[in-house]
Amino acid sequence: LSRLITRAAVILPFEEPLLRQHGIDATFVGHPLLDRAKSMPERAVARRGLGMPDDARVLALFPGSRAQEIARHLEDFVAVGRELRRRVPGLHVVVSVAPGIELDSSACPFPTVRGASFDVLRAADAAFCKSGTSTLEAAVAGCPLAIGYRTNRLTYAIASRVVKVPWIGLVNVVAGRLVAPEFVQEHLVPLRVADTLEPLLSDSADRRRMLDGLADVRSRLGAPGAAERVAEMALGMVR
Repeated sequence: LSRLITRAAVILPFEEPLLRQHGIDATFVGHPLLDRAKSMPERAVARRGLGMPDDARVLALFPGSRAQEIARHLEDFVAVGRELRRRVPGLHVVVSVAPGIELDSSACPFPTVRGASFDVLRAADAAFCKSGTSTLEAAVAGCPLAIGYRTNRLTYAIASRVVKVPWIGLVNVVAGRLVAPEFVQEHLVPLRVADTLEPLLSDSADRRRMLDGLADVRSRLGAPGAAERVAEMALGMVR
């Protein structure tokens, strides 16, 4: 990269010092999610839009945005939803579905919402998310979460020897500490995930601590206007 790139605009705060260590002129411009968050609905509005009662308790599931992720995650994510519905009377469970993804209704008994992740997160009391951008969306939306991820054994064995950070969820990587509990590979056990999510669905000390951690993550993502800053950088290179 240092041989090919004149300047780099990066959207995660840890990327700037990492690239600069290797001689790349990198600038953290803020995360584009913050611009999308400008139109994020209030909780009551999001719930009405999804047809949920204002006083309901709501769990959101984000099993992934690609077909392979859905194949690996959906069964366990649905099992978490079923277990929490057994424990929490009247719990509403909703599944966020990425554009282009189709879920088999026989495998997923919960209602789905397509392409409106912030609406789902704003409506939810807690979420179970595949590691990735959805964890940052949860931080920006202020929705407590747990993180789950499973891949094939060979890929995980290789990655675990190469990757230096101790976390897989972006929300934890950005925070530099464990904010949201992670359940990876054989640790993705629905009953254990449900044990973690259950107190996050109510006004508990665990929920309050996590909300503080998510607020810290959101502050680390910079300020809105990433696209404008990138455009200014590009213009500065040709003037």
